Amino acid sequence: MPTARKETSVAELKKLVEKASIVIGAEYRGLTVKEVTALRRSLREAGVEVRVVKNRLFQLAAKQAGVPDAGQVVEGPTMIVFGYGDIVAPSKAIADYVRTARNAFAAKKVYLDGNVVAGSIVAELASLPTREQLIGQLAGAFMSPLQTFVNQINDSMQSFARLVDARAKQLEEAA
Repeated sequence: MPTARKETSVAELKKLVEKASIVIGAEYRGLTVKEVTALRRSLREAGVEVRVVKNRLFQLAAKQAGVPDAGQVVEGPTMIVFGYGDIVAPSKAIADYVRTARNAFAAKKVYLDGNVVAGSIVAELASLPTREQLIGQLAGAFMSPLQTFVNQINDSMQSFARLVDARAKQLEEAA
């Protein structure tokens, strides 16, 4: 018989799964409470939510959310990381934490774009630029040819102005 507390937990998890663009199941065994707290804090600062719930409750929530494959990210004691919007940000936050803390935290499985993939993809995603960086690079790529074109037109106009000025001075001296 499901309790009200479990039903509330499943409903809350369902909302998180529906909203998430990436769900990461991570191994957290071997971490102290202090390390888990530091991990949660660093992930929260990156706009990522972290939950540790019973696997069965998460699987029910994923099924109710219409993405039963997401339930495969939990296996054994698992910390579930929910990322929203940019899929690179949670991966970067996890990679930064692992690099600075040097502990046993590791991604096991990842639910991304309707597929469950190996946790090793987190390191690959962390090496990619963020969405904002990509937009900046794209804007720079578009602006570079335009800036070159404008500079060439400006140089031509300045050269023409100097030519006209020199000719005017030449005519003044001749007169």
